[in-house]
Order: sequence, then structure tokens, then C-alpha cells
Amino acid sequence: MGTKQTSLELLSQIKELIAQLGWSQNKLARILYTELNEWDDDDEILKFQEKLKKDLQRPTTKVERLRVYLDVIVRHPDAKEIDVVFNKYSPQNSISSSLSKAMGDISQEIDNAYNKALHRTSR
Repeated sequence: MGTKQTSLELLSQIKELIAQLGWSQNKLARILYTELNEWDDDDEILKFQEKLKKDLQRPTTKVERLRVYLDVIVRHPDAKEIDVVFNKYSPQNSISSSLSKAMGDISQEIDNAYNKALHRTSR
């Protein structure tokens, strides 16, 4: 799966989750900033709000960054109130690299199937 397609899927997941949570992009930015940074600085939070808005509009936003955003959203206490499934395979060095890659692919397929079902039911 291409990086652009993965980015689009992650962007869709993030937008769907913040809609379900009833969060604005500014609220999401404040939550992300305070979670990812040691110091809370209102000026920096405002800058981050603008950066986040651009990140959520561009299909070229790095997949790693979007995964971090998604992980923070899913771990937030508000997310416990909604039905969120987030499969993430964490490689263990006790199995072969090919089996580890296959496990990662399976986790991704589960996420994709869940999100497709979620989109069908939310329309």
C-alpha cells in the first residue's frame, strides 16, 4: 500500500474520531501539544494549531506523524467513551522478521476492515 493511500486512511480515521468525540481541530491541537511536549506554552500551542490544520488537509503528511496523532487520540480518556479499536502489532524479537511483517500486515487489515465497516454504519 502506498504512503499517500496510508496517509489518506489515517487522515480519515483521525477526522472520524474527532467528529465522534465532538472535538474541534483546535481542541485536538491543544491535547496533542500538551501530550507531546514537556512545557505548555500558549503561543506555541497557537502555532501548533495552524500546523495541525495543514497536516490534516495534506495527503502528504508523514504517516509516522499521523500515527502518533492517532495514538494520542485513542489513549485519551474521552476516547474510552466511544467504541474505538486500534490494532497495532508490536514486533517481538522472538519470531522471524517475515512472520513479524505478516503480523503487522494482519493488524493493518483488521484496522482497514473495521474502518470500512465504521464508514458504512456512520453514513
